[in-house]
Amino acid sequence: MNDKLKRLKFIYEYATHLQTDNNPPLELIYKFINELDKKEAKAIFNKFCKDKASEKIFTEEKAALDRLNKENFKENTLGAEFQKWLKQSEGAVDLFKFGVFGKTEGKTKFKKFLKHTCLQHDLIHFLNGYDVTPLGEVGVITFNLAQEWRPSFATILYASFLMSIRNTFLPSKYPANTIWYKAIQYSPLMVFCKVVREAWKRGKQSEWFLTVDWNNYLDTDLNEVKKKLNLQQSPNYWNEVQPVWIRALRHYKKYEKNKRK
Repeated sequence: MNDKLKRLKFIYEYATHLQTDNNPPLELIYKFINELDKKEAKAIFNKFCKDKASEKIFTEEKAALDRLNKENFKENTLGAEFQKWLKQSEGAVDLFKFGVFGKTEGKTKFKKFLKHTCLQHDLIHFLNGYDVTPLGEVGVITFNLAQEWRPSFATILYASFLMSIRNTFLPSKYPANTIWYKAIQYSPLMVFCKVVREAWKRGKQSEWFLTVDWNNYLDTDLNEVKKKLNLQQSPNYWNEVQPVWIRALRHYKKYEKNKRK
């Protein structure tokens, strides 16, 4: 099956039959990414190798990911605060830790590149304040796409866009007694588009995360790291819509539970 047919098949299964506002179909997502991104991973690797940052990643004694798993860091540093976040969130669902992207142990440059890549997804969550809900994942994927193009991520966003259109016109997606202008202001389509626009802008204004020397930053004050990455300002729209989204998510889950009874 060629890539275009794979994308169409995924969009149909993801956006038509499955709900991303409750429990995302993770197995389907992982399979799709692994099938479609094998070639793209090598292309990104080749691009990464041309950057000066790759030299340090390939020669460092300990990878930043290994240090995060084994070491302790001073309070308020990136390392310490990121470890707290990982514990509180029980570890973000990192798409790179599955399938081909999960095979990171080894001394080859490509293996070291994959291990370095494994940090990227969770750090986008953490440094932008995106939670691990499906809407938070939309922000993370968009931010990532602004820095490196992945056909699978673009397809996931397109499928989510179609689902947001469908959900906008389903009365069951709105809690009872929702005021009409609030229903418009926080409709799934409106929220999706604004989160994507903001995340894309933030991804473009920051440094490509794959070229960041995270090993050096782990012992640096978190606020200083955000400043250097041009992420010192929090995502305003995300901060506005997140509490609303959390309430909507509880409504979705309650609705799905009652429907199954």
